[in-house]
Amino acid sequence: MSEKEIGRFEHSIASFEEITIEGKSYLRICKSDEVFQKKGKNIYFDEDVQVALFREGSKIYAVSNICPHQYAAVICDGLIEEGTVTCPLHGWIYSLDSGKALGSNARLKTYSIFELDGFVMLEKPEKNTPLWLRNF
Repeated sequence: MSEKEIGRFEHSIASFEEITIEGKSYLRICKSDEVFQKKGKNIYFDEDVQVALFREGSKIYAVSNICPHQYAAVICDGLIEEGTVTCPLHGWIYSLDSGKALGSNARLKTYSIFELDGFVMLEKPEKNTPLWLRNF
């Protein structure tokens, strides 16, 4: 990963207010009322780090927006149903709690998320090169 890529990512992270709770860093990502029932919201940090937010009932979820099946940034557009999200391109179904694909070993990264004083607080993501790109 180049310094330029890391710099863009760090600049993007810095655009959000950061707080530390019990030694863990969180970003104030958006207002709570910007995350709608069963409709995804994409938080874009860079090409490889995007987080899809979902609200189902009283619970809010955060998972990687990038489907590991063919590395498509589409999860935020998926169908939300009974604690799962279905990739709109490939039909893979993922648990919003664990990120695990049903019937496969694939997994979406999950993030700690909660609401505080009318805002959504997201675990600070880290920049990681996807496994399939590490050998290039």
